[in-house]
Amino acid sequence: MTKKINIGWGLTNVCNMNCEFCYSKNARKESISIGIDEWKKFVDENHEKIDSINYGTGENSLIDDFFYFIEYVRENYPDIKQSVTTNGHIYKKVSSNEKFMEIYRRCIDEVDVSLDFCNKDRHNKFRGQIMAYDFAINTLAMLKKDGKKATIVFVGFEETLQKENIDGLFGIAKKYNALLRLNIYRPVAKDKDINKKFILSYDTLKNALDYINERYKIITLSDVLFGNLFTDQTDVKENTGIGSIRILPDGNICPSTYLISKEQRSNYYITDNNVLDKLRFNDFEEAKVPYECDNCKYKNSCRGGVFDRRVLWYGTLDKRDPYCPILLGKEIPNTKYHITKKERVSVHEEYLPTMFFSN
Repeated sequence: MTKKINIGWGLTNVCNMNCEFCYSKNARKESISIGIDEWKKFVDENHEKIDSINYGTGENSLIDDFFYFIEYVRENYPDIKQSVTTNGHIYKKVSSNEKFMEIYRRCIDEVDVSLDFCNKDRHNKFRGQIMAYDFAINTLAMLKKDGKKATIVFVGFEETLQKENIDGLFGIAKKYNALLRLNIYRPVAKDKDINKKFILSYDTLKNALDYINERYKIITLSDVLFGNLFTDQTDVKENTGIGSIRILPDGNICPSTYLISKEQRSNYYITDNNVLDKLRFNDFEEAKVPYECDNCKYKNSCRGGVFDRRVLWYGTLDKRDPYCPILLGKEIPNTKYHITKKERVSVHEEYLPTMFFSN
């Protein structure tokens, strides 16, 4: 069988928000976007190896070619699942353009809506956009009306994982028939003060997961550390650079959504002929378990934890995950979180270390 890849793809550098925590801001500033002809050529040559595409990084709905491209993919390669992560601008775009509305409804299978705070003013300030909250809510309302699979995605740091905000986000998710998805903040900013401000502590994360487990439902933890140590899931896999890749607006292919700095980029570009045939991220495909994990009973399942976190914290895969409870002197509870997942939840499940919840 042909190995299928899950792709996260940012078609454009353009964004209508100014998020202080943004993981792609510097990478987008330092590159020039390629065009729709190159996008089409890549899919034409590699479609048999593509399982799904999620369009993120920048705000793709700001450019018209995004809609023409997703239509091209759907009409020519209907087996490729297509989703988009949006700050909510997609509602504004399609509600004022009948053609784009028709394309969105026909070609997009799933939509991730970024909403970090249940409080309107806090979310707007956090995103640096006075309309951020309204964009998100209007998009969620549209998705509910259209019967689209919808997820609210939020960045996990100290402030967003307070109980009041968690309850508020679950309330919004319930109102609009959406799932809730958590991405733990990664220290990708060049400014160390920003990283220090947003890095989430282990205790806050664990307390939040305990709280969600008690009051709501944990669908899946697609995180090789937390999934294997804290849930009754079996054998959660690390997919970074193995079954998933990230394409930047300039066409560069990276192993992860978060590993996109100049130092972490590859020599692969989508403009290379049949590039997925020769794509190999050997550092990840051949990664060995760190020596410090040798006596851990989770060694063969966790295998040292999430790749991107180890690279971003330490610059190497030779050390274990910075959230490893054993490393931090924390106890691993005997009672595991019960996972309600019965089937594939989302395209994000197989290309991001991420966490899904529901009411």
